[in-house]
Amino acid sequence: MIHKILYLPCFVYAISFSSIILLYQVGWSDMFPVLNGFLLYFLLATIGISIVLAFIQKKHLNIPINDVNLSPSFIKRAMYFIGIGYTLEFLYESSIPIIKTFFSPSYSYDDFNGIPTFHFVLGTFSIFFSILMFNYYLSNRSRKKMFQFIATLVPYILIMNRGAFMIVFSAMIFLFIMRMKAINLKTIIMPFVVLGIVLYFFGVVGNIRAEQTKEDKEYLLRVAGATDKFIKSGVPVEFYWSYIYIISPIGNLQNLMIQKKDVFEIDNVGVFTITQLFPDFISKRLSAFFLDEKNLENVDGSGYFVTPLLNAPTVYFGAYVLLGSVGLVVMFFVIMFSTIIYPYLIKKNSKYYSMSIASLNAIILLSIFNNMWFNVGTVLLWPIIFSAVERLKLK
Repeated sequence: MIHKILYLPCFVYAISFSSIILLYQVGWSDMFPVLNGFLLYFLLATIGISIVLAFIQKKHLNIPINDVNLSPSFIKRAMYFIGIGYTLEFLYESSIPIIKTFFSPSYSYDDFNGIPTFHFVLGTFSIFFSILMFNYYLSNRSRKKMFQFIATLVPYILIMNRGAFMIVFSAMIFLFIMRMKAINLKTIIMPFVVLGIVLYFFGVVGNIRAEQTKEDKEYLLRVAGATDKFIKSGVPVEFYWSYIYIISPIGNLQNLMIQKKDVFEIDNVGVFTITQLFPDFISKRLSAFFLDEKNLENVDGSGYFVTPLLNAPTVYFGAYVLLGSVGLVVMFFVIMFSTIIYPYLIKKNSKYYSMSIASLNAIILLSIFNNMWFNVGTVLLWPIIFSAVERLKLK
């Protein structure tokens, strides 16, 4: 298939960071610094390297598109686990975020932390299950399977978790592309239409979630430095949330590199490893055991955000805070190593294989916004776990 390269992990990195560089040049905000210097050259170099690796991957990595057959009992148990799990979390927090945010203007979705450790396990399993159910639907489309998939998205609405939804949505796109037999006008237009709808509602939810924009719809335009170019464009304000959210991570990183001296501190290597390369629930426990308060203070780079309202940091932000430009190089190596090694950790005849690649691609794509390895890296472990269980059952 000529379009195979579109869903290869290395190529996804190239597309995601190329897109953000291009959007940065649109000029709808005058708040962020000009993208130049080492950061620009670094991004261009990594994009070039990832494209070369993508063509190598295209030649050697075969990604079979397996049909997914799930037993009704498995679906039922997973649904019960998720439903009961979030019910327990709502009881633990004494609130349901989507309801509380409407009745309490001062409430922030960040106030919902759930049950320690369990919240992280439940959240990453929910994402894994949503992606699996969409692939299940694509394997043998039916109305029942579509409703089952939609039901898995309800928790993200209740807790107002745009991040989880975007991971699932991104993985859906890659699963859809994997199953395309050929590219035509319809298959090109439809994803852009769906993307436009998603980005619009991303802005709608943003207006609801942010305390300041609940009553003042133009608050974001003021604080994000909307230019006359955008205001006169006639583009709905809701899309400005998506635009500014997409470009702000690189803007924050550029601002960090302007204000913070590029220094490699050997003492920060351990802190970098624990806080940047391990998933959240593991990182927190390692931090409590190995790191002191002074070490953890070194990780905090929030003072370098252009504005506290737009605090998306990219996968490279923490790496630079701790290790300078060396941290960027190390993090890029980790990303590329993962894109090359992970596809070989799951058997290709497993029903979890294609959704595992789609999950990896989603995490790489969304790394432009945050360190997804830290936030939801555990999502990649679930296919490995269930694939191993599947093999044991067959023995």
